[in-house]
Amino acid sequence: MRFYKKHPKELYILALSELCERFAFWGIGFLLVLYLVGYYQVEDAKATMIYGVFSGCATFLPLVGGYIADRWNYQAPLFIGALINAIGCFLLSLGMPFLLYPALAIIACGYGLFTPSILTVLGYSYRKEPTLREAGFSIYYASINIGVFLALIILGYISQEVSWNAAFLAAGIVQMIGLIPIIWFLTKHKEMHQELHRLQKQSLREKKPLTKADRDRIKVIIAISFFSILFWIAFNQGYSSMSLFAKNYTDRSLFGWEIPPSWILSSESFFLIVLAPILAALYARLQKHKIDPTPFTKTALSLFSIAGCFLLMMLAAAKVPLDARSASVPAYYPICAFFLMALGEMLLAPIGLSLVSKLSPPRLTAFFIGFWYLCVGLAFYLGGLLAGLMDKFEELYDFFGLFVILTFIPAFILLFLIQKLIKLSHQK
Repeated sequence: MRFYKKHPKELYILALSELCERFAFWGIGFLLVLYLVGYYQVEDAKATMIYGVFSGCATFLPLVGGYIADRWNYQAPLFIGALINAIGCFLLSLGMPFLLYPALAIIACGYGLFTPSILTVLGYSYRKEPTLREAGFSIYYASINIGVFLALIILGYISQEVSWNAAFLAAGIVQMIGLIPIIWFLTKHKEMHQELHRLQKQSLREKKPLTKADRDRIKVIIAISFFSILFWIAFNQGYSSMSLFAKNYTDRSLFGWEIPPSWILSSESFFLIVLAPILAALYARLQKHKIDPTPFTKTALSLFSIAGCFLLMMLAAAKVPLDARSASVPAYYPICAFFLMALGEMLLAPIGLSLVSKLSPPRLTAFFIGFWYLCVGLAFYLGGLLAGLMDKFEELYDFFGLFVILTFIPAFILLFLIQKLIKLSHQK
């Protein structure tokens, strides 16, 4: 408990806001393929393509949201983005075909406005505790996945036992509840907002040219974002091709009851929740002894981890008969694969976001957080397209093998670039 008390109080308020936002946003996003296939009877390839476009656009928009926030403020977008997200959920809950795409677009816009601002504020809250930054971002990231885990369990259950419309209505209600900590935060931490806004205006007014160190750090952000693209392309399969594998090829019987495929998908978020406090405490201990691996080493390890995830999926796919449309592969295969995916995500996402917020020039912090999400969006779009090729491969074994190659080789390349990236970071 003493370790967690060292973190700024803002962390836990922002984490609660993010939990509700991610419950609504990714609860819908990660169930989208199952929704399109089950409710609208959309073909698998088209459903994964729509998911790729939605997730890709949603994670591109933080670049725009970050640009707006850097020139406006970091407070208003928190409230407006969450409110827009709720509206999109309520429109989707009506179940009207002509509202499907507009609702998804509105939800994506809310996410794009909300995300870069909250991460910029979080990074600023660690100005007095820089050594706790990575641990703090890991704790924060756990809140994201508590939201996703609860969404997949609760919304997945409601969609199967009640209706999809009721599930999306619940998502909108949770997002409205998430406005409460935002309002409380904006009213109780005025001094912090005023100081951050003052620094923001001062930076915009002075418009100092970027130094060589600034430019070098931007190169590091671009490089690490490129490697993240390869990770997120593979990660995207967890809620597209792997969700279809869970639905069609996995034995989901439990004491005579068939569990929803969304519950298997939720195992990734569950593992993230378990891993987050463990890794946060580990980073703090390693930092204390000055042996904490660099963010670049952790990124390489994340790529190795997700390569292992798809190696397991290859073994699972080998149990599916050729040309079979269904099978009963033991559920521990995808669940263990999701554990390795979760480990990789914890080694990449919070560490990468912490690094970007740390290395970005002050007046461009939200913009570069948006750039990070742009790369995630590009990866999700490409991942959605690749997921659509699932039926094109003669054997599922070969399809999942593609993602082993896509992540394993770049992980080795990154290991050889670590010292160069450390030098360009200009960190003491």
